[in-house]
Amino acid sequence: MGRHGVDSSADEEFGFSGHRDGGRGSGGRWALVALVLVAVLVAGLILWRTVWDGSGTDCDSREAVAVIADPSMAGTLKPVAAQASSGSCYDFTVTAVSGANVAGQLTKGDQAPDLWIADSQTRARKVTDQVRVSPDIIADSVAASPVVVVAKDAAPLQNWVDVMTLPGLRLGNPIDSSTGDAPIVGALAAEQDGAITRKEFTDAMTLLALQQGNARVGGDSDGDRLALAAGSDSPTVVSEQHFIEFARANPDSGLTPSIPADGTMVLDYPMLNTASAARKDTIAKAGAKLAEQIASDQGAQALTASGFRTSVDAPGPEGGVGPVTVLTLKDPSQEDKALRQWAVLGVPIRSLVVEDASGSMEEPAGDSTRAEMLVEASQNGLKLFPNNTALGAWLFSINLGGQGQDWLPIAPIERLDTVDADGQTHRQYLESQIVTLPDRLGGATGLYDTTLAAFKEVQDSYDPNFSNSVIILTDGQNEDDNSISLQGLLAELKALEDPARPVLILTIGITEDADADSLQQIADATGGTSYVAESAADISTVFVDAVASRIEAAGR
Repeated sequence: MGRHGVDSSADEEFGFSGHRDGGRGSGGRWALVALVLVAVLVAGLILWRTVWDGSGTDCDSREAVAVIADPSMAGTLKPVAAQASSGSCYDFTVTAVSGANVAGQLTKGDQAPDLWIADSQTRARKVTDQVRVSPDIIADSVAASPVVVVAKDAAPLQNWVDVMTLPGLRLGNPIDSSTGDAPIVGALAAEQDGAITRKEFTDAMTLLALQQGNARVGGDSDGDRLALAAGSDSPTVVSEQHFIEFARANPDSGLTPSIPADGTMVLDYPMLNTASAARKDTIAKAGAKLAEQIASDQGAQALTASGFRTSVDAPGPEGGVGPVTVLTLKDPSQEDKALRQWAVLGVPIRSLVVEDASGSMEEPAGDSTRAEMLVEASQNGLKLFPNNTALGAWLFSINLGGQGQDWLPIAPIERLDTVDADGQTHRQYLESQIVTLPDRLGGATGLYDTTLAAFKEVQDSYDPNFSNSVIILTDGQNEDDNSISLQGLLAELKALEDPARPVLILTIGITEDADADSLQQIADATGGTSYVAESAADISTVFVDAVASRIEAAGR
């Protein structure tokens, strides 16, 4: 039979038998065919898996994947996403969407974006909470960039309270900007660590809110603020990546980045799956492919070329701030409360300032008179209030405005940056009127009628875009025998109270001669606050405290 032996038994073992032709037999031919079939099946299995998980380029179909990203990341991400598309069965399209506009995108149902790369996990949490969806994080961080303070010849900073009180500071809106809220979060971390008191935190946030009222309505991008810092002494707060990008384009800007000694916040750029329920599983795989490409050598090169760090712990780019200490909050829930307080402080002020012009204001107060002290305090306070503040002014004694009218209007309630026909701003006009107070003194104190009239004036002209109030400054007590009584005044204020048009009365007693008890009752009737000032400096401090008191509406 010729040669069988091992060959024959092997054929039979695999189910083949028969004769060979020309010494090669049909069994050998069948073995070769079997090997080819096995190879084809294995190759097919590999191809099937490749197509199934989207990791190859031989695709039965391609899946379009819509990606939105923070504008700081979008430009860098587009070429990386193109590389991810070429090596997979997904077509990634990247669109820049700012944090303030993401919520609208995520509520589009089936038209919502598939992936979102936020600038921080904090921002991602806030937005997903806002639209009431669970955060579905594919990657905790695809890049990083610490928040820095940028200025010319910046002085050393110990903590973020120092940053909040920098003269001329400009920053993004803390409500929708992760760099804009950095000073508040950083100062809150210091307060939680016991480095500062709650009052120091509140006062710093109040001063910051007042100062930000001078910021321009337009031109509020990071690039615009950096350009402003380069051409002035106004420091700003941006990400390290934004500064690196600006410095490369403007090598002679003279700007340097720094961080407070106790640390800073870091933008960590998480990737979230924001697709509709029907696409969640598919997009999870697509997101993993994109994250893999970002983490590749090519992706890392793209990130560093744009000024990003590849991770929170990675060394910073040349020209950055180097190694950083990352600040975290012991109680993260307090951040939302602090930002609610900021939202209250951020509403511009509209107030009628009512100043005592009675004869007793001629009495000595330190090295000057009470009237001169009030003029000094008013001038300092006027410098404190930002351009978007609307202020008006009255003086009062008895019959100062004519028989039966104890008050005299000297300036209408207008924004401080309003310009009149002569080219004079309202701020300048108020300054010119304030200094005339010592020349107008005389008579007794008509406190109660004036207070009621001032309240009605502000309520009748109420502007919902402002926080409306009356500020009463007096050194005495009501001396008008023909006026309404204290109890009558309190009853009238309660009767006039309108939740749709809230007006607070803030009272400031000048020296211990002021009727502190009556002033407190008047303030309490409207939910306002009352203070006693012994000096001009005290009055200036009181102005800050009065503004800060508004955060009571947002809770402690």
